[in-house]
Amino acid sequence: MDRSHTARLTPPDDPPVDRPHPARRHTVRIVRRRIPSRAALLSLLTAMAAAAVAFAAWRWWQPAPTVAVYQRTLSDVEMSWRCEAGHSFTASGQVADRPCAMCDQPAYPVIGYECKQHGPVEVAVRFTSGPDGAPRMSQLRVNHGAWFPASDPVRCPQCGAPMVPKPADPLDALNRSKKKGG
Repeated sequence: MDRSHTARLTPPDDPPVDRPHPARRHTVRIVRRRIPSRAALLSLLTAMAAAAVAFAAWRWWQPAPTVAVYQRTLSDVEMSWRCEAGHSFTASGQVADRPCAMCDQPAYPVIGYECKQHGPVEVAVRFTSGPDGAPRMSQLRVNHGAWFPASDPVRCPQCGAPMVPKPADPLDALNRSKKKGG
């Protein structure tokens, strides 16, 4: 069913000054806008609602994305090392002993422990690779003494009381990174 109707438009009655041909009359078709029916709107809304529900259900049943966690290795950490002769240097960690650059004697990483009575004490560490390949502390030594298992408590060399690991200074890591950067 065509709801349009025709109307005649004529150009204004100006004297033909520049026009070589007489003015023509054109037929213009004016069309009324059609409003969609209620059934069409209801179908459109139903389709949109079904799509929204399907998308929500899909998102709900999707497994959560797994985020890869960065695991630092021993070689990623800068450690303090001390050799048998007493030379100190900083180098990346490793499982095996490292030869000293000055005297070629074996060097070991040192960590800090603290006695409540006598203060901080440096303890030499040896690492081994665990069954999963991750490095673990295996042995400790206080002041060139005998190596003992890391599972045993670390005792103060002066009073024999158990010591606690010295908390790392968070500003120490900042100072090291500034020195490396230049």
